[in-house]
Amino acid sequence: MDTARSYKSPLREAQAALTREKILEAARSFLEQERLDGLTLRQVATLSGVSAPTVYAHFKTMDDLVAAFFFWLKPRLRFDQPLPPLAELPAMPERQFPLYEEYGALLRNLMNQPSWDKQRYADRDTRHGVWIKSLGAGFPELSPEQLQKGAMALAFHWTPTYWRWLRDTCRFTPQEACRTASWGIRSILTALETDPDGLATPKRKR
Repeated sequence: MDTARSYKSPLREAQAALTREKILEAARSFLEQERLDGLTLRQVATLSGVSAPTVYAHFKTMDDLVAAFFFWLKPRLRFDQPLPPLAELPAMPERQFPLYEEYGALLRNLMNQPSWDKQRYADRDTRHGVWIKSLGAGFPELSPEQLQKGAMALAFHWTPTYWRWLRDTCRFTPQEACRTASWGIRSILTALETDPDGLATPKRKR
């Protein structure tokens, strides 16, 4: 066994991590203004000041870079965090919306591109399952249909899509957007307690 080759240098690993971060930050800067389909690995190399072979060593294809970029973005938007208890859900916009403001240019541009939906659809069933399970723990009397619809209605109120609609279409201030989204969450939770049948599929008249 060649111990020299199998040994992993902590310094080398740290340098590789820094290089990877530099590449992804360069991709972020580009994607704040340009379309993802206009980016190439060689452009990333130029933008990041890293040699093309080094970029290729980290990301063999653009698909690899795109997947890594969205994975890199998730914790920065706290999409990797567990859901809080139901009583704390109205505070979710206050937690999420400031992050959307920080990454506003990037989010607005990405949401206009097919790659955004592709990445969001990739783990959609897993994310929705978590929301449905969380709601079911607080509302065990709801039917599966009511849980599914109620969970989706609640989850929408702290998404980048809803934040953008409040900010860009409604022209709300960041504070107004947070308060409006929180109010919507509280209203849905109250409706689930008092009128869950409102989520049922209407019966057809004979």
